[in-house]
Amino acid sequence: MTEEEIAAKAAADAEAKAAADAAAAAEAAKADEKLGEGGIKALKAEREAREAAEKRAAEAEAKIQAAEDAKLSDIQRAQKERDDQAAENAKLKATNARLSALATHPVPEEYRDLVTGTDEASFLASAKKISELYARAEGKPLKGSPVHDSGNRNGDTNPAGGSLAAGQALYESRKKK
Repeated sequence: MTEEEIAAKAAADAEAKAAADAAAAAEAAKADEKLGEGGIKALKAEREAREAAEKRAAEAEAKIQAAEDAKLSDIQRAQKERDDQAAENAKLKATNARLSALATHPVPEEYRDLVTGTDEASFLASAKKISELYARAEGKPLKGSPVHDSGNRNGDTNPAGGSLAAGQALYESRKKK
């Protein structure tokens, strides 16, 4: 059904209800005449009580709806807070990954803004590349490059050999001067 059909059906239903209410009011007027003065008063009091009860029911429904709307707004508020916290958490994780990459691969202060990425691996790759480029430009050895003879422990360059006793003997020979 289209919206026009739904609107037409609702209008027809409203007209039918209005006609039925008018017919019921006419019959009530005829019945009121048969009741007499005491019956009319009782009927009038009963109708007023019904109207008051319907009014209270409508007010109660309005309060329930207001409470549901308040809950809905609480839920929406909680969802917004959750989304804000998730965004802040993501920002802090990215900052932490960037700082971790800068600690692993030192980059001078003026070039730290060039370290970019979206996750830890991309920050590390960026920091490493910038660190290496800066080291080459400055003519410094790259971090992690071996120092000449740093791993040579065979005793060829160390006259005392590699043992503790040999080191102790070398020390004593230098101190006897």
